[in-house]
Amino acid sequence: MMIDLDGARALVTGATHGIGAAIARALARAGAHVVLHGRDHDAGAELAHTLGGTFVAGDLTDPATPARVVDQARRGGDLDILVNNAGFEVGATIAELEPAMLERLMRVNFLAPVELVRRCLPMLEASRFGTIVNVTSIHESVPVAGNGGYACAKAALAAFTRTASIELGPRGVRINNLAPGAIRTAMNTDLIDEIGTDRFQRWIPLGRVGDAADVADAALYLVSGMSGYVTGTTLTVDGGYTNHLVRYAPDPGPP
Repeated sequence: MMIDLDGARALVTGATHGIGAAIARALARAGAHVVLHGRDHDAGAELAHTLGGTFVAGDLTDPATPARVVDQARRGGDLDILVNNAGFEVGATIAELEPAMLERLMRVNFLAPVELVRRCLPMLEASRFGTIVNVTSIHESVPVAGNGGYACAKAALAAFTRTASIELGPRGVRINNLAPGAIRTAMNTDLIDEIGTDRFQRWIPLGRVGDAADVADAALYLVSGMSGYVTGTTLTVDGGYTNHLVRYAPDPGPP
């Protein structure tokens, strides 16, 4: 079954590279006009031109950015689809997790997506698509030492999605989480290489590290009519890793 998004307008945050760019490409191939958001102006403008879309630059650590992004995104017409993909990760132990760092993690990974949902909601309610995808992480539920701030922010976003689904369902808007696992992107390729691709291949039941297209395909499903009876849930894209229940971080050594 072909997915047809012809006539839809989609806003994808963090869309200049990696998973966000792959999602933007997938939505455009399905017929949507994609508004790409990101910080890399040159990459964003080039990809938007290639896809026949629109680029809006902005740094989501600035509390004023979500409102400006939505205002610019809707200039060509109301939005039908919102994909909150932008993310920020930093490794820090509890002792190292200073308030300013935690605030930045929460701003990009939780507060900005919530504000984008709030500002897009009137348009989504009026749309025949009316769909939101929040890109979270397997770390919303799978802990890794030194990743507490990021995990907390993604867990907060996942909880927001579940609550929002109860409120938004009667208003005709679906909202779901998309939780990637080990996906080779610029943000985490160094970590994957440090741990070792061969280890991941042993730990992941499907036997390979994922790529951005794997996540994009799942996002396309969630925004399409094929998932029309799906809301308030999390679609995990990890090759079965989280069900394997192994620790993929390097052993810290003997106690």
